Amino acid sequence: MTLWAELANGKLSCRDCSLAELCLPRGLDPGDIERFESIVGQRPAMKRGENIYRAGDDFRGLYAVKSGSLKIIVSPPDGAEQIIGFSMPGELFGFDGIDDGHTCTAVALERTTLCELPLDAVAEVSREVPSLHRELYRVMAREISVDQSMLLLLARRTAEDRLAAFLLSLSKRFADRGFSQTDFTLSMSRHDIANYLGLAAETVSRLFSRLSETGLLTVHGRKIHIQDINALRRRVDGCIAAQAS
Repeated sequence: MTLWAELANGKLSCRDCSLAELCLPRGLDPGDIERFESIVGQRPAMKRGENIYRAGDDFRGLYAVKSGSLKIIVSPPDGAEQIIGFSMPGELFGFDGIDDGHTCTAVALERTTLCELPLDAVAEVSREVPSLHRELYRVMAREISVDQSMLLLLARRTAEDRLAAFLLSLSKRFADRGFSQTDFTLSMSRHDIANYLGLAAETVSRLFSRLSETGLLTVHGRKIHIQDINALRRRVDGCIAAQAS
């Protein structure tokens, strides 16, 4: 069985998990990892479209994505759902529920396995393992950074720049997980991408075609091949420089 198959089946411990450098156990000593593992719960695999939690649910703890992916949705009073993020393996989510219950809904985009981290238990272990406390702050800081990146993304002047930046962000996240940075399959639909970027689904489809015509991408359904990642980076960096001027 491959490493990723073992992840999908929830058979790997934190010590053997290839995502440890992206998750809370990063930098912990073997003994501390064993202590951390004692509080980690395993949830049954979630099917595509299944809710991990819904807005209004009581807060049970944080979650770490072990395999698969999901989208985080908020529902404003007008009823129009807005996707505010996508979570990938090694990433934590559920912070929205810490204060007074969940304000967002988390939905699996594909078959997804999770680790459940009861916050009270994490806090207790953190008092015994200071490095875990630091890692928790690091993860929370990363979440804030992601939120700031989204605001910058939506402030980009053209729809094409938004999509280019989104694909470049996904490319980096795949590379961080040991996958190809130029060849990957999108777990989210065109409609989900459009919702996240504040665009129409038809616009996103046209933009994929346009980026393909310029030679930056090859697109086959949800399969993406970035033909010239340096050119894509220059495009995104150029947009940031233009905004700053």
